[in-house]
Amino acid sequence: MKEVPLETGRPWEQLQEMLQLCVKCGRCRAVCPVFKAVGVEPAAARGKLALLEAWIKRRKRLGDRRLREVISLCLLCGRCTANCPNGAGAREAVELARCILARESGLAWSKKLLSSFSSTEREARDPWIRGAGLLQRLLMRELPRERGLVLRLGATRLGDFWAPKLKPPFFLERHSEKLGSAERRVGLFVGCTIHYLAPEVGDAALKILGRMGYEVLIPKGQGCCGLMSVGMGDKQRASLLARKVVEQFDMEELEAVLVPCASCAYQLAKGIPELLSEDPLAARAKLLAEKVKELGVFLAGEEGLSVFQREEGDFFKGSVAYHDPCHLAVGLGIRGEPRKILKELRRWSFKEMEGADECCGMGGSFRLFHPEVAARISGEKLKRVRQAEVDAVATSCMGCWMGLKEMLHRESKEIQVRHICELVCEELEDVESSSLESGGQI
Repeated sequence: MKEVPLETGRPWEQLQEMLQLCVKCGRCRAVCPVFKAVGVEPAAARGKLALLEAWIKRRKRLGDRRLREVISLCLLCGRCTANCPNGAGAREAVELARCILARESGLAWSKKLLSSFSSTEREARDPWIRGAGLLQRLLMRELPRERGLVLRLGATRLGDFWAPKLKPPFFLERHSEKLGSAERRVGLFVGCTIHYLAPEVGDAALKILGRMGYEVLIPKGQGCCGLMSVGMGDKQRASLLARKVVEQFDMEELEAVLVPCASCAYQLAKGIPELLSEDPLAARAKLLAEKVKELGVFLAGEEGLSVFQREEGDFFKGSVAYHDPCHLAVGLGIRGEPRKILKELRRWSFKEMEGADECCGMGGSFRLFHPEVAARISGEKLKRVRQAEVDAVATSCMGCWMGLKEMLHRESKEIQVRHICELVCEELEDVESSSLESGGQI
């Protein structure tokens, strides 16, 4: 391999500073979902940082391809950083290394395609995705396995594979930019999954906020939060998406910017201010971060949810456990508020699940590029869900929502996967209905 001169500059300096903080204690191995699934040193943060250090010192001997493979084998869940006694930001180092690799060697075509498509203006992207929905209905519908079309397309390989259905009209097409009229005003950032695949979650959020007396602003120009682009090392497109998000919200007139997806909330609260730290929009990005609240956290602090107080004679729909999204529990340090909501529901009995904060294996695009490793991780999560013996699993991250649905579709189809917003909305509707029947008021 031809020797490549090492670059200088702030990214390289930052990376080397991070690597120097690792004392090789190995505590990251105990908490890394990928290491638990694979069991080899390069899968853990310590191994990755050691490899990065060797890459920097002996660039001639270590090829980019091998490094790219190892660095991609990370969920970016942040457990290594949170568990490091010396403050080595292993997750941040991996993220930065991906950016440097992408800048030097370019992105793989598949990642470039995904990142590029996510940064396309929504008005241009929606028709393409709507067309993909037509193709999906043809390829993903259940057909007899002996049918020639199935055999020619190789669809028998799909087995019980679950793919979320596209649901046009998409969320932002269903609603106007402003709903309700009240003194208290909040913004709503829905993200890609709710817009295309789960508009019912966004609908539930709007119903809840409307019943609680909020005016909701839903900017039509909002798009992807950019978290996936960051994860793939495409900092340029991630920064472009970050600017678009910041420009959509007039923070001065909003009490809060609410986000029903934990991963998007993490990106708006932490990722975007970091991406735009030296941008003309840095001050607005910081203000946005201060206003951002994951929707469940916002609802947990609202007195309006006192309608959930249980009464004698209440019926239960079943038991529900909670899955902690990595970006919420590890990234933002939020664990109690979602449980507070679930424990107060009148129609569901909350049951704590052992290993509730263990990763589901989705990791954004990780499941696309490392399906076998992701399957091992999700398999461990499935064991936890089975042991909990519940009727439903609730979460507040749309990535986890997809991962759990795919996992349970294959193994335990009788267990529901619900977003907390859906359960809260149903509860409010049940309480309202009961109150009207009894002639009372909520």
